[in-house]
Amino acid sequence: MQVHTFIADSAADAVAQIRETLGPDAVVLNVRRAATQGFARLWHKPRIEVLAHVPEKITAPTGATDVLAELREELREIKQKVEHHKPETADATTDSALHRIVATPTEGWRVGALLENSGLLPFHAQSVVEELRRTHGDLPPEQLRREIEMVSALLASRWREPKLDGTGAHVFVGAPGTGKTTALCKWLAHSTLVGGRSAAVWRLDGGVANTAEALGVYCEILGVPMERSVPHGARRPDADKLFIDLPGVNPDDADGMNELARQLSSLPDAQAHLVLNAAYETPLLMAQVRRFAALGVNDVIVTHLDEETNWSKLWNLVLGTNCTLRWLSAGQNIPGEFLPATPGQIFSRQFPQKRALGHDGNAVADGLLKRG
Repeated sequence: MQVHTFIADSAADAVAQIRETLGPDAVVLNVRRAATQGFARLWHKPRIEVLAHVPEKITAPTGATDVLAELREELREIKQKVEHHKPETADATTDSALHRIVATPTEGWRVGALLENSGLLPFHAQSVVEELRRTHGDLPPEQLRREIEMVSALLASRWREPKLDGTGAHVFVGAPGTGKTTALCKWLAHSTLVGGRSAAVWRLDGGVANTAEALGVYCEILGVPMERSVPHGARRPDADKLFIDLPGVNPDDADGMNELARQLSSLPDAQAHLVLNAAYETPLLMAQVRRFAALGVNDVIVTHLDEETNWSKLWNLVLGTNCTLRWLSAGQNIPGEFLPATPGQIFSRQFPQKRALGHDGNAVADGLLKRG
């Protein structure tokens, strides 16, 4: 990966340089204040240093061996031997039983085990397989890649699209340590550096003080005004987007949750974004969604995805709650990896070999079945 460094006077200047040099596909990796040497810092306006690169196109892996082909051949030979030695007087019940013994390994839906191994809870994996059986019958397609395509289509049909931004404020809520402030900074950088939008930030105290000092640094770097309290009359600033950072609240803290509910009710037309740490165990994630849902959160931002390999677990949030996924965030770099949440983004990590599955691609998909 070739990383390019740009020194700019402002966010708009950085955007212009990046687009002129790298084109529209460039991705911003990091933003920081450029160091000024000596006494020049006293009279020179602070500048920013932006790191960017153009992502390489992903090429599909080749050379996959069709291991399942050998298994199918062995099963075919076993089936022929069973049928050859089957007594001619065998009744229909015996014949049916023999058919099930031979046919089950190749004719049973295998995608359920694949989903469980990649992080989906057994209950949801079973419900997905039952839906596939109701829709497509008890016998799955011969190739596992077709099963993956079917389950991908089924899961995508359960996806809930987030609502449009509207004109309200964006409020970030969640438990301490989930990465709320980092997620805010990433969204802020994307809006100003990539989208060219104006923005403002309110860093507010809650039941406890908001100690996210780094937020002020990033606002200064990006030239975004930040307030430490709600302006008189709660007047919304003249900006395209208003981001509001609040201290993390433990969902088991009744007083803290009541104070958070009071603050949200005082912000008219505010969109509350629940921030979840993907590295947490699934039961804890589900519990946090249910606790914060009482506050009327609009959608969910999932962070720490660089620490979680089983992206399939995110489908538990879609299938097991009423929440809508909004952003997927990985790493601490700002803006770094901050992607709109879509079924395709999850599938690309859930079924990484799916791109390579062709006529002989069952062996690649079979490797996914053996994980975990």
